[in-house]
Amino acid sequence: MAGFSKIFNQRFKKKLDRNLFIFCGLLPVAIWAVLFAAYPMLIAMMRSFTNWSLASNQIDFIGFTNFLRMPNDRVFSIALKNTVMAVVIVTPLTVLLALLAAAAFNTVPNLARQLFTPIYFLPSVVSMVAIASVWRWLYHSSFGLINYFFGFFGISPQPFLRDPAQALPSVLAMMIWGGIGYFAVILLAAIKSIPKVFYEAAIVDGANGFQKFIFITVPLLTPSILFTSIMSVIGTFQVFVPISVMTGGGPGDASMVLGLYIYRVAINRLEMGYATAISMVLFVIIMAITVLQWKFVRSDWEY
Repeated sequence: MAGFSKIFNQRFKKKLDRNLFIFCGLLPVAIWAVLFAAYPMLIAMMRSFTNWSLASNQIDFIGFTNFLRMPNDRVFSIALKNTVMAVVIVTPLTVLLALLAAAAFNTVPNLARQLFTPIYFLPSVVSMVAIASVWRWLYHSSFGLINYFFGFFGISPQPFLRDPAQALPSVLAMMIWGGIGYFAVILLAAIKSIPKVFYEAAIVDGANGFQKFIFITVPLLTPSILFTSIMSVIGTFQVFVPISVMTGGGPGDASMVLGLYIYRVAINRLEMGYATAISMVLFVIIMAITVLQWKFVRSDWEY
């Protein structure tokens, strides 16, 4: 009996030490999550139901007034429509082009891949302010490089960022270009992890390159494609710097997005309560779309 008790105590102590080690490892992360994520989110949620303003120290509870105000806010409607449009355009095109780029670079020799990987990954490490400033110059209607090349093909100079119809698509084109390299590196790493035995079996069955890509590469990359899609959706919904630098939300409010509008309401108009309410709406939209993406893709995995 004493021997059994000794063995039990040793196992219990070993399990306790392991759990204590895990707890000590996770504690800093948990503290960070509570202090810098959960707590600020809770405060923001509470302040969204108030008339909080930077111009006054008085904060009064006003219920759902801020949220009921949004449907009648013309600029909010424009910003919401532009943001959704940006997500619908940027996410599928960026992920698709990144997937094609990753598949293409997977076929080139290792030396060439190692040479060009830093080049197409460069936009992901350069400041977005610098990138947006360069692209604003490229889009310049008078001396921009893009209009300069258009001249060789007899195309008249385009206003781009000065045209309400072209401003937002022009910024979205830059965002797609900037995101391809980052996601291509992730997808390339995922492609490299696919066992070669699948491709060898497909070759034996007579599959060509396109068939191997469609029926082997893409299905096995589903988790990575889901990850890149979710990251693109979240990043595009929160877009701020490219719009702020390149168009400032203009001309007029033609390229206004929710991120920039929240900033203007909070800083320019000092309406922190209303800005917080808009940010809560943005958070709910991002969360809902992320959960839907995860649910649909996980359903495909299960069946």
